[in-house]
Amino acid sequence: MASTILILTGGGPAPTTPLPSTDLVIAADSGLGLAGALDVHVDLVVGDLDSVDRSQLDSAIRDGAAVEQHSADKDATDLDLALQAAVDRGGTRIVVAGGGAGRLDHLLGIAMLLTDERWIGSAIEWHSGSSVTHVARGVLDLDILPDDLVSLIPVSDQAVVSIAGTRWPLEVTPLPRGTTHGISNEARGNRLEIDIHQGVVLAVITRGE
Repeated sequence: MASTILILTGGGPAPTTPLPSTDLVIAADSGLGLAGALDVHVDLVVGDLDSVDRSQLDSAIRDGAAVEQHSADKDATDLDLALQAAVDRGGTRIVVAGGGAGRLDHLLGIAMLLTDERWIGSAIEWHSGSSVTHVARGVLDLDILPDDLVSLIPVSDQAVVSIAGTRWPLEVTPLPRGTTHGISNEARGNRLEIDIHQGVVLAVITRGE
């Protein structure tokens, strides 16, 4: 069973942030197009295959990729299906790449999907452009750069957080859903410590210029 799984999703540019080494790569439909840009071998293609490039799909199959095709009348997005496939294959760390441009409903849908409790047993991170978003439950200890921007966006009705390694540290601070209090903090040093005492938070790290 795999432990670290990379999911490639369509609708966005290739991430410019470093990706970890992974045990398995899943392409969510047209996310297969990112494989060339990231120079990775795809092990599984998941989705209804309505938007995948057929020549890329044929090439991936020749290179050994399996295909898990779903009906076009499905009740879930291709990324949702890919996340379930990753969990089913033992993904304890799931890294999503792409999906950061295009339709606003897709962008918001991805952000909310990643916080679903179905994935609560897996560490989830989303690499899109120059940003990495972590679904934060409990404690996060991250490598950062001094010019990085750090935003904490509460998903729960009420989150309580502490953060160290930033210009404006927080100590057991309530962040109710809808607040902008956690937006655009600035990294200091090379380590970021986030402790989510209550609730679920999207921790967005954006690489500085």
